[in-house]
Amino acid sequence: MVQDNFFKRIKENLPESFWRFLIMGFIIYSFIIVGKIIYDNYQQNKMIDQQKQEIADLKNEIEELQSRIAYYKTDTFREKVARGKLRYALPGESVVAVPYDPIEENKSQADISPAILSRPNYIYWRIYFFGE
Repeated sequence: MVQDNFFKRIKENLPESFWRFLIMGFIIYSFIIVGKIIYDNYQQNKMIDQQKQEIADLKNEIEELQSRIAYYKTDTFREKVARGKLRYALPGESVVAVPYDPIEENKSQADISPAILSRPNYIYWRIYFFGE
């Protein structure tokens, strides 16, 4: 009885607009909390998707490295390294070394006329994309 009387006095003393304001405040607060939870859930799902992609990339990298290891263990690779870096040859083969000629490279650069070098840059781009 005392509680009923207490609530009755509170209800009489506070205007009805206060109760409406209080209920609207609670509803708005609830929407804010639900929105924050939805946003946090979205961010976590986004992070999970990124981590799944990283896992897939790492698995592909592992497969690639395992295939390289398998290739490095083959006789073909050993022979290639022996021929290329160690200059080994099979019996009956002869190795031919061709010297590098820097003069030939300078001749090809000397063929460029000064008129071509003095062109504006946009002409080089046009030639690059569309040809001469």
